[in-house]
Amino acid sequence: GSLSRLVKSILISSGIDVSSLAASVKSGIEMAILSIASQSQGSPLPQALAAHYWPKGVPISSSTFGLLPVNGLITRGEYATSSPAHFSAAAKEISFTSLKIKVAGHCSPKDDALSLVRWSEPLNGPRKLSLRADANRAWDLASALEFVEEAKNANSSILSILEFVEEPLKKQAVDKKWSIIDQVIALDNFWNIGEIHYALDESLADLAEDCDYNFGNIAADLRRLFGDRVNRPHGCAAFVLKPALIGLELSLQLAKLAHEEFQISAVFSSSFDSGIGLAFTSILAAVSDRAPFSSKVKKYAHGVGTFGMLGGDTLSPSFESYVSKEGLVNVNSLSRALYGLSLNEMSDRLPVLDPASPKRESTISLNESDDYLAKTSTSTSGRDIAVSVSLPLPFSDAIASSRFTDLPQMSRWSPWLNSVTYLDSAGLTEWNLNVRGVKFSWRARSEILENPKGIKWESISGLKNRGFVEFEPTSDDSCVMKLKMSIIMP
Repeated sequence: GSLSRLVKSILISSGIDVSSLAASVKSGIEMAILSIASQSQGSPLPQALAAHYWPKGVPISSSTFGLLPVNGLITRGEYATSSPAHFSAAAKEISFTSLKIKVAGHCSPKDDALSLVRWSEPLNGPRKLSLRADANRAWDLASALEFVEEAKNANSSILSILEFVEEPLKKQAVDKKWSIIDQVIALDNFWNIGEIHYALDESLADLAEDCDYNFGNIAADLRRLFGDRVNRPHGCAAFVLKPALIGLELSLQLAKLAHEEFQISAVFSSSFDSGIGLAFTSILAAVSDRAPFSSKVKKYAHGVGTFGMLGGDTLSPSFESYVSKEGLVNVNSLSRALYGLSLNEMSDRLPVLDPASPKRESTISLNESDDYLAKTSTSTSGRDIAVSVSLPLPFSDAIASSRFTDLPQMSRWSPWLNSVTYLDSAGLTEWNLNVRGVKFSWRARSEILENPKGIKWESISGLKNRGFVEFEPTSDDSCVMKLKMSIIMP
């Protein structure tokens, strides 16, 4: 709770009434504090969070967090009129492995069930899907069970592909007072009869508000419900956690509680956040999923697929650019984009080499000061071109390395590169280059270097090239970039 206490003290010292502040604003302050802490620690946010969230002594590297699965979202206006094929095209051909379908809108439970079954059709083809439904507390028990029964009648195997239903039942009030205990008892009754698991979403937000966002009090109520699975079995498949509503720290605390004590999954989800909010939510999800105490808990795709509904994005390049065609967020690349110097600042300092001269040594001035000069040399032997660059940089080796090794963003500051795309979590990338109208492409394997910081690579197909970049520290706030590479021209 240290982060929450810090936010509260900042607000109080600023004369702001904590109780009157929107939850999204508090979450924004948490994001700012975590960003500053990450910078101070000299580590991208996932590694910095894991160092405090995971047990001591667990090794953490930049490759730990990899790719995060995302579920697609079908709104109530889409699912009745769209088809799976149409959705794929509308979502820029992203083939999500999991889709969340909003139900319990203007349609009857039977129509909702039939639409859900229709979206399960790709399971018979090459595209493998899991489905989940989100009722947003719209049904009474009879309507929720009608939905389940109609779905089973339409497709007897629906239970094997329906992960869970988020909050299928209306808010349960006894003597006009709501409690998490009454809500879960009603949900477990739904599970016992309908044989469909449920997930908690709005109920967790209500519980947090009732407990004044005090984790100890929230955990006490949840332990009474889920802490003894032997004597009190339950049908809760997942906690749906929305950092924008309940806070970043509390979301991580609840995820750890669910994984470690209840063996319940944690699904991190957005509330139609901006790209910045989606980035933080994705990082929290990756840190939670990769934690040692989460290894035996079932993992579900996370709810950050709302990026397709944004008219614009506060993150540049947009959050969508970090999502692969398979519906996977590249968390390593995303975290590097949030850390250190901005790419626009870096682009003003990188040298552009003239490839026309067969052999040369030169000094390139990068700004008005002579402090940052690049020494370059190029030699050719037949089709083999060797390039060597030494460049002083006015920022630390950690910042320089984090930005340079964010490969998908290279096209923003390189005048030759069209794109760099990760193809897997092991460092396989695809490169597309355009030099004076001539296009080249290749695939390469890369490896992040730690001492000194940097990266090395070698192509495995297409244009043959290999090399390395190292960043040697010269002070706390400066380093020298040394690049060597060779290219065999076709």
